[in-house]
Amino acid sequence: MELLQFHLSIPCRDLEQTKRWYVDGLGCNTGRRSEQALILNLGGHQLVAQLLPPGSSDGEQPGIYPRHFGLVFASAQPWQELLQRARIQGLRFGVEPKCRFRDQPLEHQTFFLIDPSGNWLEFKHYRDPEAALGRQECHQVGDAELR
Repeated sequence: MELLQFHLSIPCRDLEQTKRWYVDGLGCNTGRRSEQALILNLGGHQLVAQLLPPGSSDGEQPGIYPRHFGLVFASAQPWQELLQRARIQGLRFGVEPKCRFRDQPLEHQTFFLIDPSGNWLEFKHYRDPEAALGRQECHQVGDAELR
């Protein structure tokens, strides 16, 4: 199966605030917009911020589980550049940059940001590119210390 783009719809509390965070903060481009939704280009993928109905409470979760999303970088340089941009823009870190599974086949650099609506985003770079979708012999998924 050939995949062209991934689509993800996320809740947001304020479209303008969300637009500023993703465009000014992360450097995303915008697409179409309505009164209830905004399409963003996140690394070539379609991210749709959907305005929560008035009075609804989509409370911020306390950590990365059960829900988060993000990008896997093919090389370390753009990962470092985004990390630097996030710091310069003063974006809120949920988890500071760290190395997970050091000296193991699944070793990767990661950090988590929290957008203005409480959505958690992970940005990572694997030492071995095969670890992103392969390495079935490894059984670790997730990080016990972040649960």
